Amino acid sequence: MADLTFLVNYVDAAVAYATTPADYIEVDLVNDYLIWSESLADLMTHEPTVEELNENAAIIDESLAVTVAKCLLMDYSHNVGGSYYTHLIKGMSDNKRYVFCFSFDDATATEPQLEAWDDDGHDSIDLNVLGAGTPNDTMVKGVCTTNALPGAGWTGSPIAGSNVILLNAGDGALSGAKDLYANIKIVIPAAYSVPAAENFILTVRHTYA
Repeated sequence: MADLTFLVNYVDAAVAYATTPADYIEVDLVNDYLIWSESLADLMTHEPTVEELNENAAIIDESLAVTVAKCLLMDYSHNVGGSYYTHLIKGMSDNKRYVFCFSFDDATATEPQLEAWDDDGHDSIDLNVLGAGTPNDTMVKGVCTTNALPGAGWTGSPIAGSNVILLNAGDGALSGAKDLYANIKIVIPAAYSVPAAENFILTVRHTYA
């Protein structure tokens, strides 16, 4: 059985996990979560309130699509003395390869794929950020960076419902332990008419022998 460890780079997104593990933080899949935000004000030293999240939200542009500028890890699992804090994830939306790491410790029977859903029922994409039921309209964009950089100005592919990202670059099931990578961003369409603060989930689906 292959076990998956999900990690984020908070030091240097040009460096692989195998090269410098200290550049990465393991994400506790029960307690930690990601925050996409326009700025860092009031978000870096404690768990942000709803009001603080609203104050730092990305602003809808009437003429241009807006890429949400920052992605933070809300890090419950590495708190010190009960003081929770966030970490800025390096390289999100940039031409960087080693941003989100999916580390497998053994072979898989199918290629791991990255998916986005409303919740852990994995049967709906009704949230605005996921396209309000239309997978191609999702604001969540991703690109596999396991083998290469995403490229300058990368647009990525929509991640929602039936739209997934193959994390082994389409090369199939893993034959042994391997670190897979992706870059993920949220792009708000120009003149989007519905402001929202929404929670969605990212899932890595695979099977094992």
